[in-house]
Amino acid sequence: MKDCVTQTCIGRREFLVKAGLVAGGAVLTVSAVGNVFAVSPFEDVVVAISTDSPLAKVGGSQVVDSSAGKIIVIRIGESKFAAYSAMCTHKRGPLSYDGKQLACPKHGSKFDVANGSVANGPAETPLAAYKANGGAESVTIVVGT
Repeated sequence: MKDCVTQTCIGRREFLVKAGLVAGGAVLTVSAVGNVFAVSPFEDVVVAISTDSPLAKVGGSQVVDSSAGKIIVIRIGESKFAAYSAMCTHKRGPLSYDGKQLACPKHGSKFDVANGSVANGPAETPLAAYKANGGAESVTIVVGT
């Protein structure tokens, strides 16, 4: 038998309780990390296109709300759409589409509609781009991963 006066001794019950707490904490940590990568908090957006919608014709644009924030959708062909974050990457100003480029009224940044890259600063970071699939009646913006 060990001399518990000079050494730290714990009983079997205390050891099992502490070991169980450590094991439980490890399981919860691994479970939480796994769930972060397994679930996307974003939902895709479907935008109906009526005859009077700005997206009913090529060159039209519309800002929509999504779980990822505001997104600007642009009809660039009969069945081709582009979708980007509707907020400037410089100072988060709201973007508009002038028929050629996405423009920020706050400081004059402009972005290329083909890929969201910066065409004119002061912004330095391209826009977040989203896949957009559609036709005559609706367009779906893929926000989730």
